Amino acid sequence: MTKNGPTPRPPGMGTASSLRMALRMVNTVLDRETSGRNGFNVSRLADEVDVERSKASRTTQDLCDKGFLERLDDSTLRAGSAFFTTAASLHPGLLGRSRPLLRRLAVQHGAGARLSVRDGVQVRLLRAESAAGFAQEWQGGASLVTPCWCTGAGRALLLDHTAEEIATLLEDYELIGVGGPNAAHSAGEVAAANDRDRLRGVVAAHGEFEHGVTEYAIPVRDTAGRIRAAVSVVGRQQDLTVHERTIHTDLTAAATALATYVDGDSTHP
Repeated sequence: MTKNGPTPRPPGMGTASSLRMALRMVNTVLDRETSGRNGFNVSRLADEVDVERSKASRTTQDLCDKGFLERLDDSTLRAGSAFFTTAASLHPGLLGRSRPLLRRLAVQHGAGARLSVRDGVQVRLLRAESAAGFAQEWQGGASLVTPCWCTGAGRALLLDHTAEEIATLLEDYELIGVGGPNAAHSAGEVAAANDRDRLRGVVAAHGEFEHGVTEYAIPVRDTAGRIRAAVSVVGRQQDLTVHERTIHTDLTAAATALATYVDGDSTHP
């Protein structure tokens, strides 16, 4: 408290909270859609993500206005055209060609393997494969949306950004309280982590998104050298770190193979 009333919240705190809620809502709608079950309406969605219905209504309307969600005639929600814009910017062969490569990575390392792209501050999971017995909660599914600053794939997608560009990208977002125990708390920490990982050629995110979970990631570049996607392996930190060199080699090979199928005409902001 101050003498004049409640202590003001740090700048960006409300924006960050709204972003996290919007990410949860989009992800929940997408998970429901891909499950094949009937979609959620706003009331059911609010209950599912545990937010007030008035807030859910405002957020879903904003997401619909921006094209990330669509409202059907029966008032249920589904993924909108904006969600697929990033995937559409990729060469149509990329998703199909990625499946056997990701499957091989998953089986070789007893983990999950992912192909992701960036949309602003968000990372969108386009395809995921997993080894038998891999923890379901870490597997992820196509359409998973996560922040770019506290995931291996997200930082790999920012690997060519300068510290100033990262600061500009994240200037409206409060990073504290998002991600795991080792997540960056500022744009400067994101840039420093990328400076470290750039030297060794692979992004290593240990406990950045979730405690005990490691994600190794390599960018996939187009023919002009621009980063267009990221390929990653995610699993238990204790299982993966001892094989870091082999994972680095395998991810590099996969990224090189996938680069053949990337459409070099589009760019990401």
